[in-house]
Amino acid sequence: MKNDLSFEAIASNILSNKKFNKISLETHHGMSRMDHSMKVAKHVYNISKKLHLDYESATRAAILHDFFTNDELCGIKGFSELVVHPSIALANAKGEFNLNEIETNAIETHMFPASLKFPKYKESWVLSLVDKTISTVELFQHKFRYTRFTSKVKNKLELAGICAYYIITMGRK
Repeated sequence: MKNDLSFEAIASNILSNKKFNKISLETHHGMSRMDHSMKVAKHVYNISKKLHLDYESATRAAILHDFFTNDELCGIKGFSELVVHPSIALANAKGEFNLNEIETNAIETHMFPASLKFPKYKESWVLSLVDKTISTVELFQHKFRYTRFTSKVKNKLELAGICAYYIITMGRK
């Protein structure tokens, strides 16, 4: 069995990469893409550990899932951006890091069903669900700065996350 790795130990190699750090200058729903990626990654790390999944691969994929700059999108916006950006993020991640099968699948399928590529691993499903939940909360907080409204949405999304957890684990403890 692997040593019990901390989130920081898993993230340190990626966070020291010069190209990866460029995403700290990119925006994502009113925050930096780096902050979004780290928020997603911390939740993926915790959930994957609790589910006894490959939390190291899941966390690395979560950190790298939005590894692209707006310039790399070449002006693509809207729904097309949702479909295209996982491929760009995967190409960037493969160019800078050695990825395993789980990490590759999780990055390229994190926008399922928009990307039409099906997640093969539980770790991929966790990343996809966590990213969607967090992105929705961030979007509402950014677009509707009304705290009471966003807290209601956040509570409903947290409930949806709990339901997703039970679906993935089939109620096991």
